[in-house]
Amino acid sequence: MDESNSPSPKESLLDLQEIRQIVDLMAQNELSYFNLKVGAFKIKLRRGSDLEAAKDLLSAMPVANSIAAAPVVAAASAPGESGPGPRDPAPAASDAPTINSPMVGTFYRSATPGEKAYINVGDTVDEGTTVCIIEAMKVMNEIKAEARGTVARVLAEDGKPVQYGQPLFELK
Repeated sequence: MDESNSPSPKESLLDLQEIRQIVDLMAQNELSYFNLKVGAFKIKLRRGSDLEAAKDLLSAMPVANSIAAAPVVAAASAPGESGPGPRDPAPAASDAPTINSPMVGTFYRSATPGEKAYINVGDTVDEGTTVCIIEAMKVMNEIKAEARGTVARVLAEDGKPVQYGQPLFELK
């Protein structure tokens, strides 16, 4: 390889404006991943949630039977009650529609601690209604309902980990 044609490390570094242009192009073309390697210089950019990375992470994680078998304490809660309140027991197999987690991460019912929950038992949701946030890889992802219905039960606990496909809310 001709040494005169390969860029020196200083020449291959991107400035902030060039990185912003790459990010803009990624957004315009709905790309979630960009990887560039020139000699010793490397840059990797990711946007949004990386579903493939989450699936790989999930498949590599050991199954924790103690978490799956842990009992959930149930207590009565009034419809419309907000904040971290009691949850209904884990759902039995049901034909009721659910809103499921699209990723592995930490489930939050509100945008910030102490703030009103996005939705509560008894609330009606439409397609596209923000129902919660899931933090994955330090990114806060707003989760939106994919179906119309009334929230019958909250199935996940605020601030606790959730798995890909795990039911978060039951609708009626």
